[in-house]
Amino acid sequence: MTGVFPAVQLTRCFPEAHGFVLLNPARLDQHLGASSTGRDLLELFSTTEAGDTVARAGIALPLTGVTAGYYTVLVRHAVDRSPCSTAAVSSPGWVLGSETGSLLLCGLGHLRHWRPDHSEHRRVAVPPGWYEIEVRAHPHAEGSDDGTYEFVLTPTPTQPTFRADPTRQLAIL
Repeated sequence: MTGVFPAVQLTRCFPEAHGFVLLNPARLDQHLGASSTGRDLLELFSTTEAGDTVARAGIALPLTGVTAGYYTVLVRHAVDRSPCSTAAVSSPGWVLGSETGSLLLCGLGHLRHWRPDHSEHRRVAVPPGWYEIEVRAHPHAEGSDDGTYEFVLTPTPTQPTFRADPTRQLAIL
């Protein structure tokens, strides 16, 4: 089971194509059977069952329906206290696994011509292992970005059961 890790706060994140995705690039390549670089993963994931498959397998966690703007994204361990007020909307039951602990956060639009080394991707390091995740959306706070999205990670000893509602929109503006 994974240990506690320091929270990662990313500011000025833009939701390309009205969303974000937190993913494990190594597991994505492994799942697709080859390098995913250069492929149109947005079309693949939005027009076939492949999007549901990678979400249920804990490879990628998409946030959809995000209004254009700049957001703070916080990735934190469940034992850490949230710096935000009560969430306006939440989406529990997501699953994410990583053998390396190396995750990427990017706007959904970056999946159109996927490059895992794109300079606008944000890197997040967590201990390797499985996590059950709740996504929480918080409205704008004075002097901050347009809002905050939290990925609250609860480590689990094995792959948890996927219980999320992928159709849940997380717009807060």
